[in-house]
Amino acid sequence: MELRHKAESDHEFASAPLLQPTSEIQQIPADYLPLRFSNKYVNGPRHLLPAWREVESRLQSADRVALFMDFDGTLVPIAPWPDQVRLSPRMREHVESIARKDVMVGIVSGRRLADLRSRAAVGGIWYVGTHGYFLRRSGGPTVTLLNPEQKAGMAHVSRRLARELRNIPGVLLESKQATVAVHYRHASRPNYRKVFASIRRLLQDRPQLSLLPGKKVWELFPGASVSKWTAIKYILELEQRLRKSPCLVVYLGDDAMDERVFHQMQGISVVVGRHRRTAAEFFLNSTAEVEQFLERFSEVLT
Repeated sequence: MELRHKAESDHEFASAPLLQPTSEIQQIPADYLPLRFSNKYVNGPRHLLPAWREVESRLQSADRVALFMDFDGTLVPIAPWPDQVRLSPRMREHVESIARKDVMVGIVSGRRLADLRSRAAVGGIWYVGTHGYFLRRSGGPTVTLLNPEQKAGMAHVSRRLARELRNIPGVLLESKQATVAVHYRHASRPNYRKVFASIRRLLQDRPQLSLLPGKKVWELFPGASVSKWTAIKYILELEQRLRKSPCLVVYLGDDAMDERVFHQMQGISVVVGRHRRTAAEFFLNSTAEVEQFLERFSEVLT
């Protein structure tokens, strides 16, 4: 079978950092693409661990803290296959420890909500899936930011791409209700160009769509009105009704959708990985450094 079509019940592919612009990407009108990387801070991000005393002071002086984190590439390393990914026991211990200390904690991902919850398996926190379209607090109902018209439109996108790409070897089509991802990791260069041409035609026919180019994947969105930040802001406003004290927001992420959060949030923003252009205030080099950060974070709030 030359086109593998993953059903919504299957495991989802991991989020990945944004590719550097290529000539092919530049041929797509900018309106289709997500927010580009740009430095929000004049000197770029600072390494967080050497600046820990400053961060520690800000955490200690806050009335309340909210910690939100991306999953793939932040809490867990990017894996060749997403089914290989699980939150490590050590990382889970740190997240659970922080959640028990009156900190609002959330994991925010491009994965589907059910897949994210099963792979993180941390109780008492918020989960945000499909880049902000679905969210749920542990023990609570699922909230969707996808309207019926958008859902129907993305189902049409999925069917169209399934028809057009079914004879192209090495392509994996993944429908996630709110978004449709086209993975071409195993496609040859000529076949990649066929995929690109199909997506370009689709964007010309449906200009309301947005496109996220990732690591060997193109992901299509029903528009640009919902993002990870949309979901985080929803959670913050909901919690604010219950707790009136101001909240210091801390966000860690590694990919293009996280840049929208960095641009719009006020608080402590941390990009994970070797990013040169980012709106984040700080950086951590790896998931290993994220683990160090979470350990220190937990100790500060003791």
